[in-house]
Amino acid sequence: MHIDLLGPVVVRREDGAAVTPSAPKRRALLSALAVRPNQTVATEELIELVWDGAAPPTARAALHGHVAALRQLLDGPGLVLDTRGAGYVLAGEPERVDVLRFTRLCERAGVLLPGPPAPGEAAPGGPALPLLRAALDLWRGPALEDCGSVLLRERVLPQLTDLRLRVLEELAEGLLRAGRGGESAAELAAAADAHPSRQTLTARLVRCLEQSGRHAEARERYERAVARLSGPPGPELLRAGERFAARSAAPDRRFVGREPELDRLDAALPAARAGRPVLVTGPAGAGKTALVRHWVAQRGAGHFPDGLLRADLRGFDPDGPREPADVLGEFLVALGVAPDALPVSTADRSRRYRDLLAGRRMAVLLDDAASYEQLLPLLPDPPAADPAGGDSAGGQSAAGECAAPVAVVTSRSRLRHLLVRAGGVPLPLGVLTREDAAALLARTLGPDRTEDDPEAVAALAEACDLLPLALRLAAARLAARPDWSPGDLTRELADEDTGLAALSGALSSALSSAAAGNGNGNGSASGNGSGSGSGRGPVGLTTALDRTYRTLPPAAARLFTLLGLHPGAVIDTDTAAALADLPSATTRTLLAALDAVHLLEEATPGRYARRELVRRYAAWKAAELTCDERFVALDRLIAHYLDVTAGWTAECAAVGGSERAAAWFRREESALRAVVVCAEHYGRTAACWQLAHRTALLYEATGHDRTHWRAVVEAGLSAAHADGDEAAVARLGTDLAVLHIARAAHRTAAEHLDRAVAAADRAGDAALRHHCRDRVAAALLRAGRYERALPMLTDLVTAARTPATDHLLVHSLTGLADALVLAGAPGPALTHADEAVRAATARSGGAEAVLATHSRARALHALGRRDAALSSARLAVALGRTVGDPGLEARSHGLLADLLCELGRGVEGAEARRRAEALAADGG
Repeated sequence: MHIDLLGPVVVRREDGAAVTPSAPKRRALLSALAVRPNQTVATEELIELVWDGAAPPTARAALHGHVAALRQLLDGPGLVLDTRGAGYVLAGEPERVDVLRFTRLCERAGVLLPGPPAPGEAAPGGPALPLLRAALDLWRGPALEDCGSVLLRERVLPQLTDLRLRVLEELAEGLLRAGRGGESAAELAAAADAHPSRQTLTARLVRCLEQSGRHAEARERYERAVARLSGPPGPELLRAGERFAARSAAPDRRFVGREPELDRLDAALPAARAGRPVLVTGPAGAGKTALVRHWVAQRGAGHFPDGLLRADLRGFDPDGPREPADVLGEFLVALGVAPDALPVSTADRSRRYRDLLAGRRMAVLLDDAASYEQLLPLLPDPPAADPAGGDSAGGQSAAGECAAPVAVVTSRSRLRHLLVRAGGVPLPLGVLTREDAAALLARTLGPDRTEDDPEAVAALAEACDLLPLALRLAAARLAARPDWSPGDLTRELADEDTGLAALSGALSSALSSAAAGNGNGNGSASGNGSGSGSGRGPVGLTTALDRTYRTLPPAAARLFTLLGLHPGAVIDTDTAAALADLPSATTRTLLAALDAVHLLEEATPGRYARRELVRRYAAWKAAELTCDERFVALDRLIAHYLDVTAGWTAECAAVGGSERAAAWFRREESALRAVVVCAEHYGRTAACWQLAHRTALLYEATGHDRTHWRAVVEAGLSAAHADGDEAAVARLGTDLAVLHIARAAHRTAAEHLDRAVAAADRAGDAALRHHCRDRVAAALLRAGRYERALPMLTDLVTAARTPATDHLLVHSLTGLADALVLAGAPGPALTHADEAVRAATARSGGAEAVLATHSRARALHALGRRDAALSSARLAVALGRTVGDPGLEARSHGLLADLLCELGRGVEGAEARRRAEALAADGG
C-alpha cells in the first residue's frame, strides 16, 4: 500500500488501484497517522484532529470504528495500523508515504541541514539538482488538500509548504549557477503568485527571467512584488532594483501623454533662463517628477549641455524636509568642490554654488519642495544684465539662448511666495486625460489584458481618478493577478471600505528611480552632477496622501478629517463650517490651506472639489475620530442640510419650481442621498425621515434621477417606521406614491397612497390625510393622467366641505379648477375657481385669494375671455403685492407675462417676465 498526501489524499494498492476512503473522517484519521509513520499518536490527539476540536461524546467509540475500517483497507504489504499503549501507530516502510519520501530527498540534498552536507550527501547544486527535482515532482497540489481535517492542515501544512519553497529556491539557485535559470521560471512564478510575501521567491524568479533574457518580464515581476510590500524590500530584491536602476538612464517608456504640459515647459525656457524658476505643482501622484525628468531627458537635453543637478527636497517626508545646507553640499561636490573644502554656513555655500552655476547651461531640478524658504538658497542667480545691451554677461549659445541655468521646482504645495517673490512661472499639473490614462494601463499591462474590453479599462482609469500613481499601482495589482480582468479590479476599488487599500502598495526607491513613468517616483540625477539619490521608503497612494496630511497645521488637519464625514465630491464653505462648527471666515482660511496642497481644489469661489480617492482617504482619517466626535459632527451636518433643504423646498413651493433650486440640488443630490442613508445607519431616525422627505420634494420639483429618488424615500420611510411616527409614515408613503406615478406605476402608487392615508388616520390628522391625496392628485396631473386625478380632486373638494376641514376648501377648489382647465373643461373650472375666490375672500384673502385668482384667470383664458383673464391676472399681481410675499408676487407676474405673450403683446410680456425674475431672486 502507498499513501500520497502531497496533494489530494490518495491510497494506492501495489497494482496502482486507488482505494482512498470516501469518508472525510477516515481520511483525516489516516492522514494524521501517515504524516508520522512509526510514531504513536495518542487517541486524544487523534480525536481532536479528526473532529477539528469539536468532538461529540461518542467520538471515542466512532474512532474505534474508523480504525477498524482502516485496518481492513490497509490489509496488504508495507503498512499496518496497530494499537500501541494509549494511541495508534501506522507502522511499516516510511518510503510508502510521499511526505516521508519528500523529507528524505530534502535531507539527502542538504536542504534540511544548517551547515555543510554530511559525508555521502550532495551539496545544493550539481549532484543535488536531481534530488531537488525529484522532491518537487512528488507534489501534485496543496498538501493534504482534502484530508478532512482543517486542524491537521493548520498544524502540518505550513512546515511542509515552507520546506517545498526552500527546495524550489535551492533548485533555482543551482540552476542559476549552471546557467539554466530559465528552466525553473514557470514553477517559481506560480509559487511567487501563491506566496507574494516571500521575497526570496520573487528575487530568484527575477534572476531566472533575467538570465533567460526575459528582461521586461523580470522587471514586471519585480514591480509587482515591491508594490505589495508593507515595508522595505529585502537585500535580494534591493539588488534586483539596483540592477534595473542601472539599466534605466532614460525615462520609462510607459510615460504617456502630457504633450500640452511638455509644450508649456518648452515655452517657459526663456523666462527660466532669465532667472524665473518654473514651478510644477499638482496633487500627490500626479507625476510631477516624471514629467520634468522626461522633459529634461527627451526634449530638453539639447538645452542643457553642461549637465543636470537634481535633489529630492523631501518637502512632505515624514522625517521632515531636507536642510538646504545639506543639498548645497551635495551640489557643490557635484560641481567639483572637494568635500573637505565645503563652506560651513548655508549662506556661504549658497554664494559659492551660485558663483559656480553662473554662465552654465544647466538644469537644476528641485523635487518635492516644502516652502519658499527651503528653496531660496538653492535658486540660481538670474543672469546679470549686459551694460552693452546684450542679453547677459554670460553671453548666448549658438542657438541664441542665454547661457544661464534653469531651475525647475516640483511641489504638491502651490508655493505662492515663489510665484510672487521670485517671479516663478506656474505650471499646474492635473490628472491624465482619459485616453492617456487608458494608454498608460495598456502599456503597463500589455494589449492582451486591455484590448478586449476598452470600456472596462476606461472604467478602471476613472476609478483611479486618472492619477498616474494610482494607475500604476492598479496595473501592478493586476499584473500580480493574471486571472483578474480590469473590471474585477474596478469592482474591488468601488468598495468604500477596502478600495483605497488596493492602491496602497509599496514602491521602493529603486523602482521609483528605475521606472518613474508617470508616477510620483524619485530618481537620481544625471549629467555633470547628481542630487540626492536617497529613497523615501514605501510609496503608495495612502502613503503619498499621508505625507501631505502630516504637513497641515492642526486646525486644517482637523477640518480635513471632519470633511471625511461628508459624502460629496464638492463642499461649499457653509457646509464645511457647519460640519466643523467654525465661523465661515475661519473655515475659508482653512479650506484655502487645504487647497494650497491640492487636498481640495477651489472649483468656483466658495466651492471646493476633491477627487474620489482623496474623499476616501479623508473618510479613512475620519474613522480615527472617537464615536462621540463622529456623531456630534454628523449631527451638525444633518442639521445643516435640514436647514438648507427647508429653504430650497420653500422656494420651489413659492415660485412653482426654481432654476436656482434645481441647480443646487443637482450639485448636492449625491451628498444628500448619502447623508440620508448615513442618518438611518446611525439611528438618527427623526432627522433621517425629515431630510428624506425634503429631499423627495426636491426630486419631485426637479425631476431628478428616479432610481436615487426611490433609495432616499425608502430609507426615510424605514426611519419613519423605526421612529414610530405615523404622520411621518404618511408623508414618506405619499412621497413613494408620487415617485411611482412619475414611473407610470399607477397601481403601485395607489397601494402606497392607501397605506399613507391609513397612517394619517392612525395619526388622527385629517388635514394630513387630505394633503396626502392632494399631492398624489397633483402628481397625476403632471403625468397627464386626468381621468385618475379628477375623481380624486372632486372627492377632496367634497371632503373639504366639512367643519373639520373647511380650511382646506379653497386649496381643493383651486386644484380642481386647474385640473379641469388642463383636462379641457374650462366652464366647470371657472365655476370652481369663482367659488374658490369667494371662499378665500370670505376668509380674509391672503395667499389663498391670490392663487384662486390665478385659477380664475387661467379658466377665463381657456374660455377665450382674454380681457377678463388679463384683468384677473392684474388683480392677482395687486393682491400678491399686498400679501408681501415676493415669491407669490413673482408667480403672479409670471402668469401675467404668459397671458400677454399669448396675446402677442411681447414688450409688455417681457417686462412682466423681468419683474417676475427679479422678485424670485429677491425672494431667494
